[in-house]
Amino acid sequence: MAYKITGEYNKKYGTVNLSNLFVTEYMPGIGGNALKIYVLLLYYAKIGAKADEQSVANNLGMDLSYVSAGLIELESKGLISREGNELVLQDLVEKHIRDNYAPRTAPRPDNSESGDAPDRTHLLRAISDRFFGGQMSQSWYNDIVLWANTYDFCDEVVFMIFQQNKDKPYSRPYMKKVMEAYGERGIHTVEQMNNWLQRREVYVKVRSRVASNLKIDPLTVYQEKYIEKWFYEYGYGFDVIDIALKEAAGMNRPSFNLYDAMLTNWHDNGLETAEAVKAYVNSRKKASGNASGNSKGTGKKPSGNYDQRDYSQDFYDSIYGDGK
Repeated sequence: MAYKITGEYNKKYGTVNLSNLFVTEYMPGIGGNALKIYVLLLYYAKIGAKADEQSVANNLGMDLSYVSAGLIELESKGLISREGNELVLQDLVEKHIRDNYAPRTAPRPDNSESGDAPDRTHLLRAISDRFFGGQMSQSWYNDIVLWANTYDFCDEVVFMIFQQNKDKPYSRPYMKKVMEAYGERGIHTVEQMNNWLQRREVYVKVRSRVASNLKIDPLTVYQEKYIEKWFYEYGYGFDVIDIALKEAAGMNRPSFNLYDAMLTNWHDNGLETAEAVKAYVNSRKKASGNASGNSKGTGKKPSGNYDQRDYSQDFYDSIYGDGK
């Protein structure tokens, strides 16, 4: 009779094996959050546990957005791969042999004329495996290396850009424009990307509320440009923008030019909060009311100083034409 040989294993007091290759080759180049996530994933694999991003965040006391960014960082380094609902921890020994001794199908940026360009091998392989089923063409390899080096993107940022556009049909001209846009925003690191994404999430909510309040669906490209200006350039949230919408509600033909005139006026006067804007608007109305009362007693017209007027369609029309 043959026996099945088993041993006792206490999940709480067991050990997690950390590859020497990870310590020497990968650990110096990844962030602290990604390191914590990787070790926890090793532990989950060891005990055969299932987990999602939220449970990882809960176990590590980490914000969910940092977990998502950490997983992307690990994937861009080739430490993990995701296939549907399955997350695979790569065999680092096999990966090391494959990367260093198997024939290469991607260009080696570190053999370029500059001699100091980073080696993007792991990034290129990760993008090919994740987004092209391992069949990415040579032209994509060349373009990705060019974009990454031109805009000084770290590997994780390039991978995150592809991740954000995974639901769109990939084309090199389209991705070139996307990369240019991120380069113009000055995004080079994962931290900068995360900060921009968090701010973008807030902007999308502001844009949605503006469209809803004005009953405009969808917004035109030009209307969105106005909202982007108010949010990104002026730093105004919906609380301030909503004041402009309400102030213009009783006017004839309120338009985005009119809203923009108000918000630009407030920005130029150094008003940063809704409270400051409300106080400013009320003071103008009060001054306008006083000027109107004085003119009735003297028979004189109100002062022509625009700073003493209430926000009126005539005032903005005098600057922006007919308000269209």
